[in-house]
Amino acid sequence: MDYFYGPVPSRRLGFSLGVDLTSPKVCSFECIYCQLGATPHKTIRRFSAIDLGKLKKELSTILKRHPHIDYITISGSGEPTLHKNLDKIIKAIKGVGNNKYPVCVITNSSLLHRKDIRRELRQADLIIPSLDAASPRTFIRINRPYKSVTLKKIIKGLIALRKEFKGKIWLEIMLVKGINDTLAEAKKFKELIQKIKPDKIQLNLPIRPTAQKVSLPDKERIEKIKKILGKRVEVASLLSKKTRKKFYPDAKHDIVKFLKRRPATIKDLAQSLRLHYNEVLKCLDMLITDKKIREYKHEGRKYFITND
Repeated sequence: MDYFYGPVPSRRLGFSLGVDLTSPKVCSFECIYCQLGATPHKTIRRFSAIDLGKLKKELSTILKRHPHIDYITISGSGEPTLHKNLDKIIKAIKGVGNNKYPVCVITNSSLLHRKDIRRELRQADLIIPSLDAASPRTFIRINRPYKSVTLKKIIKGLIALRKEFKGKIWLEIMLVKGINDTLAEAKKFKELIQKIKPDKIQLNLPIRPTAQKVSLPDKERIEKIKKILGKRVEVASLLSKKTRKKFYPDAKHDIVKFLKRRPATIKDLAQSLRLHYNEVLKCLDMLITDKKIREYKHEGRKYFITND
């Protein structure tokens, strides 16, 4: 499959079928917590790379094999709003699924100040936009945006999106220790949230392996931030072991079998096992949580090995 991966276990969306419009990674940010590593092509120029006919054919095949899907999620390896004609893509997805599967778009919010992009997103059922900073300095430190992207534009876009979008909006904040987890920043977040008016606020944590080493805030600090932000806040938690076991029985087995023979990078595993990069990431996350494998660095590269 060129455009889809999964269904994958999502901490927030249940059984989520991923749609990747930007593989390899193309993004307007280079976030310090990104599990996909550096952004080789940082841009805000939109492009078109999807063959709608092929996308619909792939989706039809997948839905016959996996009828139980909670969301079809447009996210992938980079920023999905960089792809043109999102409205047509969402309509095509809903058409194949006979409108049975809600469509979610996960975005870093960098282009939401543009009216044409907000108009395209109206076709979605759920939008999960990010807001990782409440002050310009923190924004630069954590998101490392394309030069013309500003926090002011992002906030303007989020406020406009709420006024125009009739579906659900879950605002995501990725908390990184020592960067955006101060109580002063949390109070600024609260002021912005009151203007944006999302249906839900989700505090996410960098629990997966990242290219740049980052740390999780202390539990006590997370609780204080939750209290400041109010009742609609939830912390995205790890999948339960029961849920994790339902996914990827073959893929996880194949990855462990491969790593028993030799250490490998994520790219090695994806190419050798013919799995999508994001699918490998999900499997590795579960295997690390289950203490079946571990990671280590050698000459600046990240490898995975078994714990046997």
